[in-house]
Amino acid sequence: MEPQRQAEPTRLGPYRIIGTLDAGGPADDARRRIARDDRTGRAAVLMLPHGTLADDPGYRVRFRSEAENSRRLTGRWAPPVIDVAGPDADLPWVAYACFPALPLPAVLAACDGPLPESTVRVLGAELAHTIANWHASGLVHAGISPQATLVMADGPRPTGYGLARAAALDGPDRGAPLGVDAFSLPPEQRAGERPSPAGDVYALGAVLCYAATGRRDVAEGTRATLPEALRELLARCLAQDPGQRPRPGTVARELRAVPAPEAVGRLPDAVATALARQAAAYPAQVPMAASAPAEETSATVPPARSRRAVVVGGLSGAVGLALGAGGVAGWRAAGEGRSREASARRGIAPAPLWRYDLGGEPQQTPLLWHGRTALVRTSDAVTALNLRTGKRIWSRDDLYPMSALTLLGNGTFVSPDTSAFSVVSLATGRMKGVERRYDGVEGPAIYQFLGAVKDICWFLTRKYASGGTESGDHAVVCYDAVRRKEIWRTPLPAPYQGDGTTTALLLSTMVLLPSQGDDGEDASSYLALDRRSGRKLWTRKFPKMKDESAKQRLVAPGDLLISCDEHMLRAYHIASGKERWQVATKGRVSGTPVAHGQAVYATDSRATTYAVDVGSGSPRWRRRSAAPLESSWTRGDTAVSHSGATVFQMTDAEIEALDATDGSLRWRSALAGKGRQAAVPGQVVGVAPGIVLVRNGTILYALPAD
Repeated sequence: MEPQRQAEPTRLGPYRIIGTLDAGGPADDARRRIARDDRTGRAAVLMLPHGTLADDPGYRVRFRSEAENSRRLTGRWAPPVIDVAGPDADLPWVAYACFPALPLPAVLAACDGPLPESTVRVLGAELAHTIANWHASGLVHAGISPQATLVMADGPRPTGYGLARAAALDGPDRGAPLGVDAFSLPPEQRAGERPSPAGDVYALGAVLCYAATGRRDVAEGTRATLPEALRELLARCLAQDPGQRPRPGTVARELRAVPAPEAVGRLPDAVATALARQAAAYPAQVPMAASAPAEETSATVPPARSRRAVVVGGLSGAVGLALGAGGVAGWRAAGEGRSREASARRGIAPAPLWRYDLGGEPQQTPLLWHGRTALVRTSDAVTALNLRTGKRIWSRDDLYPMSALTLLGNGTFVSPDTSAFSVVSLATGRMKGVERRYDGVEGPAIYQFLGAVKDICWFLTRKYASGGTESGDHAVVCYDAVRRKEIWRTPLPAPYQGDGTTTALLLSTMVLLPSQGDDGEDASSYLALDRRSGRKLWTRKFPKMKDESAKQRLVAPGDLLISCDEHMLRAYHIASGKERWQVATKGRVSGTPVAHGQAVYATDSRATTYAVDVGSGSPRWRRRSAAPLESSWTRGDTAVSHSGATVFQMTDAEIEALDATDGSLRWRSALAGKGRQAAVPGQVVGVAPGIVLVRNGTILYALPAD
């Protein structure tokens, strides 16, 4: 007689547990259940803590934290997270929109043996490509295992993010900690080291070894049974020395390199049948009434079904796993029922990827180059940081920029001093050249760089009379930094000469210079110059534009100039000067609006952030922070992640990360500063793929984004 299984909850939040995904006995890392969402009637996959650790308070906290962090995983094969248990739940859990799906052991059970080499190659290439993307965003999975790898009709979903971190803290040699699949645990983590990207590669090698052999070990005898074409690559993935393992991108390329037979684009028929039967066994149902109880209850789980019955549980029709095939629609359809309540659940702020003390007072916003390098300028030095690790690449204290540094498109930057400007390598910090013709003696002097596009930069110059006084001869210069050649020079009339802090707007065909409000000219007046020739195109006043500073304006798609005044956002058509739309705000918008895609975002003095459609001016959403600004004159700043998926709202108390789709809260954060900055939450000062930079005083933090 089969022993009675331990009682476990039959309801978790809005989910009723209706089946199990664990095949071939209890899982080593966590429990995975099929559950029905009472709000939508759809089936989902719930991951629960390992049974032996469910009562450990520390494990539960770490499990819940990693479940929240798993929301940050992006990409085609990222398992879409629907819900995460709230902090008050007795048992933590995470719900994935991954149904129908089979854990890899169930896939092999359905096949009665290992997978064909062609399927292993496709499975491995997709997993490796996904892991490479996560590593590029500063994320280490630390939970890859056969049981955590779900196979769906359109491809794999590596669940179990952070299980190794949840199951064991850093420490001395501990072997395989409870709650972690020992088979795929990298040897360095057994010795107490922190999870690393190389550890994910080891775990991937173990998963593919299992898929190709059906054996849950990586011993020499098992490796000898691998298909010959996979043997050498997986041996490198499973190297004891982490430094000898290939990068996941390399693994993906090598797995794709071998010409595949025509059948490579399909899962084995037995797996397709199992997925189809699973889908038929748990069809979508009409959602229960809203009054239905949602409390968690416990009951004895019926005796487990046979191994074969567990894996026969899928998706109707043809099931493909083709490389490059457009299989995204499958999991999107599974997540269509995601409710506003689920997406608006308050999240835990992600842990910083790194922290760097700048040492001196920052002199300008960090400049980010190609998502790889951050160039920071303080009162003491100019320093280049690796954007992914926070490690210093180089630092120089012999550059004396008298105005802002400017990035060029060829991996260099411009550092202007009082008599010349230098072109410096971002990679090494070495001088690439010095331009001395603008020394203020023999020629005009540069008093501000306006910006650069690729290797072309624009700056303002002025001439001095023999006694050192200004001659009033001001110009804007277009300069080729590679050929070290002046392309054009255009004299500037007095209202547009600037004071060293001019905010120029660079359009595809024009350079727009704002008036400084001198000589009776209104500050909303602009001079437009042709970018290629420097020819004056027009000067124009924009009516009703009453904001005090041109820094509060930006160019948006559709040839629009966005401006903000006391209680209004306005959009003007640049070519005609006509007002296109206006949006009233409750408070004063003193920060600069931000445009991304077809939306513009702004935060007012009441800590309310607005999302407005660029084309029509129609409000998309509006959200007020729970931590309002202290006074109506306090600046409220806004930033948008590189992908456009997250909007950052900054207040006196915290930084809030909002979903750009509907304004719902993703997480809140207040990073610690030093000294007088200790109670200040920080300010977003840059975004790159997968990363947001936050500065608090002299401390620079990198947080994962999206």
